[in-house]
Amino acid sequence: MSFPRLRAALVMFVLANVACTDFDLEKQKLCKQFPERCDAMDDTSGALNVTVGYSGFMRGCVTVTATDADNASNTRSLDVAIPGKAPGTVSAEVFRKKDWGRTLRVTAQLRELDCSGPAVGAAQEAAAQVPEEGTADVAFTVRAVDEDGDGYFSSADAAGVVSGTDCNDRDSAVSPSALEVCNGKDDNCTLGESDATDKQVWYTDADGDGYGSLRVESCAQPVGAVAVGGDCNDADGQVRPGRTEFLCDGKDDNCNGMSDEDFGVDSACEDDLKCAGRVACASTPGQTACARLPTENPVTWFVDGDGDGYKGQAAGVGCRSPVAGGVSQFEDCDESSIYVRNGLPEACDRLDNNCSGGVDEGCAPLTWTTSTYVGGSGDLMTIALYDEGRKAWMAGPNKLVHFDSTTGTASYTNASCQGNWKAVWVGADGRVFVAGDSGKMATRLPDTDPDCFSINVPGASTLALQGITGIEQTHSSATVYAVATNGKIFKWKAPYNLADSLSEFGAGLQNLRAISSAGSEDSLLAVGGDINSKAVAYRYDTASSSWKTDLPVGAYDGFLRGIHVTGGRFTYAAGDNGLVLKRNGGAWTSLPAVLESTGKAKAAIQDVLAFSEKGIYVATSEGLIHFYDGSTWTTAHSGTVPLYSLDGPNPARIVAAGANGTVVNFTAPAAP
Repeated sequence: MSFPRLRAALVMFVLANVACTDFDLEKQKLCKQFPERCDAMDDTSGALNVTVGYSGFMRGCVTVTATDADNASNTRSLDVAIPGKAPGTVSAEVFRKKDWGRTLRVTAQLRELDCSGPAVGAAQEAAAQVPEEGTADVAFTVRAVDEDGDGYFSSADAAGVVSGTDCNDRDSAVSPSALEVCNGKDDNCTLGESDATDKQVWYTDADGDGYGSLRVESCAQPVGAVAVGGDCNDADGQVRPGRTEFLCDGKDDNCNGMSDEDFGVDSACEDDLKCAGRVACASTPGQTACARLPTENPVTWFVDGDGDGYKGQAAGVGCRSPVAGGVSQFEDCDESSIYVRNGLPEACDRLDNNCSGGVDEGCAPLTWTTSTYVGGSGDLMTIALYDEGRKAWMAGPNKLVHFDSTTGTASYTNASCQGNWKAVWVGADGRVFVAGDSGKMATRLPDTDPDCFSINVPGASTLALQGITGIEQTHSSATVYAVATNGKIFKWKAPYNLADSLSEFGAGLQNLRAISSAGSEDSLLAVGGDINSKAVAYRYDTASSSWKTDLPVGAYDGFLRGIHVTGGRFTYAAGDNGLVLKRNGGAWTSLPAVLESTGKAKAAIQDVLAFSEKGIYVATSEGLIHFYDGSTWTTAHSGTVPLYSLDGPNPARIVAAGANGTVVNFTAPAAP
């Protein structure tokens, strides 16, 4: 606005108390300076003299407004400051413009503090006629209370008093313009202390664990709030900052921005099948498990269970072999036999040697030959082969015979070699050991010396020894073990002619009839029967140096009379009532019963010889040799005299001995 316009607009002048200003003189000066606008100047011939009387306060302002009663758009206002003392009066003269009507509506509005302060109370209003000459008085009176002198009026309601905005008019530090702080009072008269500038930060603690989540600012601690925040799950009192991760659940238990970090989740691991994986949460005692990677595929692994160097025995499933030396490629179709494996030439021995799925392909018929009165007419109760089956020892009542495929048979008739022999075993060097009635044992080499060295087991001259086996170690003489009908076991070691070389090795067992091993004491097994004619079996435990019951008591009817330990896993035993048992890894199971030639009665089995789960031979009192191919029994040889003993170094060479010096031989024909 230009200066002339500003001066033209100022039609009201404040006069302290009742003082006046010579407006005409001022008007004359303006008209001389701006003659073209003189006609728009106010009419100063008459005026309203507006006075405002005030009390109770010394700071403030009154806004006086004049409005043309005929045209409300014609209005002007003037702020009149309270001069700083009380009580008192301020006044202003109001002139109208020439184009205004003479009736004006005049208002007086009280303000706190100064002319920029807030309006308080209702505006007072009066209508007045502007005289053509002179002045007309318009008087207003206002009263407010400002006891603390801060320029803000008391907000208390009182008759005849303008109510202001000061909520505590007795404290000059309290006013709407004061800075709100946390001091226990409403400094700025607005919302208490809720707008304080120095409020503390609190956090609502919904689960009561001492850690809050939602931020709250307040001068005083709110109910249910705490000073420490950071609770990432305020609905669970177990979840809070600073604690260890306690659940593997994909959630952040300690509010550190991580989940399950104390459980190693997603770290590399290996599961029970040795497959690579990543640790994942699971319902386990440790709350985790190894989750296998999708690229890992467990397979069956194979080991060599029969010692033939080829692996076909399932050792378990895994991504890596569960045992040392395992392979994932099947190499052997029969892990119960060293005579069967992939790639082995087929032999004529009733076994599928080459794993082709067939037996004896192209072979001539397998035949047995029978010799009688070998070594005389007396019975042959036992036979043992050596030197790949080219040589053998046979024994019976007062009969000890050596067979050599080159030189023929030789009988040892010296009294020292005589006895009611029941069992024979021979070492690789041809040294024979025999055991029989009266606790007598004897040994010799296959030479021309007519004498045998004989000895009796300690403590029982009437004791019947029924079975014998031996164990040979490299560069040492054989140690033999004999079993007796009174449940005792004896051990005979070199040098055999010493008094203490033969000793008791076990006692308190049942009626024992046979013993066998796979070449070590920890593989020794002895069998027989109890007083109820139930089968028994015992295993020697090297850890405790004692014999342990190995067959469930009373599980099978009849005595076991023969046993063949083929290796670390498999053992076969046979006896009365056509009973044939297989031991695999420590567990005994029964095979189908062997029947006599009539197909009805159960055979009385005297001995057993095995080369595979699918290659088992038994000799019977009926004079038959039966063969088991893994599913059924067939007759391999039919005879008429009882057969008591079977032996053979391999499935291509088998010999049986029996009554009347009978010897039944099988030698496999040449393979095609």
